[in-house]
Amino acid sequence: MVTSDAEPLWWIPITYTSEKQLNFTNTRPTKWMKAERSIILNDIDADPTQWVLFNVQETGYYRVNYDRANWQMIIKQLNKQSFKDISTINRAQLIDDALNLAKAGKLDYTIAFDVTSYLAHEIEYLPWRAAFTDIDYLNDMLIKTQGYDKFRVYILKLLDNVYKQVGFIDKVGDPQLTVFTRIDVLNWACDFDHEDCVMNAVQQFKNWRNTPNPDVNNPISPNLKSVVYCTAIRVGGQSEWEFAWQRYRGTNVGSEKDLLLQSLACTREIWLLNRFLDWAVTENSGIRKQDATRVFGSVSSNIVGQPLTFNYFRNKWTHLRE
Repeated sequence: MVTSDAEPLWWIPITYTSEKQLNFTNTRPTKWMKAERSIILNDIDADPTQWVLFNVQETGYYRVNYDRANWQMIIKQLNKQSFKDISTINRAQLIDDALNLAKAGKLDYTIAFDVTSYLAHEIEYLPWRAAFTDIDYLNDMLIKTQGYDKFRVYILKLLDNVYKQVGFIDKVGDPQLTVFTRIDVLNWACDFDHEDCVMNAVQQFKNWRNTPNPDVNNPISPNLKSVVYCTAIRVGGQSEWEFAWQRYRGTNVGSEKDLLLQSLACTREIWLLNRFLDWAVTENSGIRKQDATRVFGSVSSNIVGQPLTFNYFRNKWTHLRE
């Protein structure tokens, strides 16, 4: 690193491939930016009508932006049946770079969303993991805007194929990356009210409620408990909430207790959320004193619970300080 009065300059390894080369195995730098602000590459093996992709396999710790023409050629490639000609890691990189550059104001969101459009055919974990991280930010920014419905419809459209591929049920012998993909996909699909996802979650929760001795016998896969609990409580009413509350009171398993406590905050019933907040600061309510902050954090992450939590603190601040 070289430090100037303006900003630090770094040595940056330059790796690239092109539509002509399609070489994603060679990650050895072909050039270095030697603590300089710009560099010109004169010997790139690509025609003007072919895309070029830098930072092969994302081995360098930096983001890559392109001119509009190259972005459009990359987007065209991603939307072909041969989109896997671009490696899985670099597909994830393209999504992450595009959405983060757009967030920083360095790239038009139209291009960034065009990059994500190919996800309608993607089933690999890494590209979806990259997408979900950035979708989470967009969801927070758009959830109170009038265009939110269009955002939800778009994401559900992207999720449709991968949801069908991974399914709702854990299968014996599933590769670990499939398990990870299923967990993420179901969380977002159910959160956006995907009909089949919500139906399955509600049914699995119902099966648990009908199980003899539910404190001991829980038929829900450990991998799916979070999405099943939260979804069933969110779309359900008092009976679902009370059932989960009794399971919270009855379990001595720390991880299960934490999961149930977090899921209880998923309800849309305002009176239940207000009661939950009250219980969090009431002695002998069943909620441990050290878990009070977890309750407030979970309720505030619920779009319905955000104003409730704020008003609760504002109205009862003197009491809470004591």
